[in-house]
Amino acid sequence: MVLEGMNAKQMNTQIMRRVYYSYIISIAVHPLLWRGMFLGAAAVLLARWLHVASIIDNFLAIPVGNIPQYVTNAVLNAATHGEIIMLLTLVAAGIIALSSLGHLLKSLHAERLFIHTA
Repeated sequence: MVLEGMNAKQMNTQIMRRVYYSYIISIAVHPLLWRGMFLGAAAVLLARWLHVASIIDNFLAIPVGNIPQYVTNAVLNAATHGEIIMLLTLVAAGIIALSSLGHLLKSLHAERLFIHTA
């Protein structure tokens, strides 16, 4: 049923505009987009608060068996010296990274299953 005052080009334009809007909305509400944004913000904050090169140098200077003790001591020292916001940002970044990795692996598995069954 074609509206009387609307030609095919106008109708096509309106339909495509709705398709584009729905596509943009589907991207905007996608959970991995928001996880990526929060993970990026956490990474920027951590990079601002931490000197990554010195952390890598410190890890390379420690024997492999002592790394868990070193990390534990570093976290405890940060907590006792009032660097709570940095620790909360580190924990949030870790949780978001693990959650994103889990969702990516689940979506890849579902995609692989869909491809094999089709």
